Amino acid sequence: MKRASNSYRLQLIKEVATRTERLNGGDPMASYIQHLIDDKSLDERNCEQNQRFSGNHFDDHAGGWVSDHWGPK
Repeated sequence: MKRASNSYRLQLIKEVATRTERLNGGDPMASYIQHLIDDKSLDERNCEQNQRFSGNHFDDHAGGWVSDHWGPK
């Protein structure tokens, strides 16, 4: 596995620290906003998996986009 760059690792640490601070900082508005951000991320992932495009659909088991016209033999 390729090692992540120092700047990427620092960015991840910063994001985790910011998220933890928002959730546990005692500010109810910051905590609420963080929950909205987290919920939005889950919705975007679900939307991407169920997407259809120009007669194709995304199949995770096949590893990518598959034609809707193909069927099991």
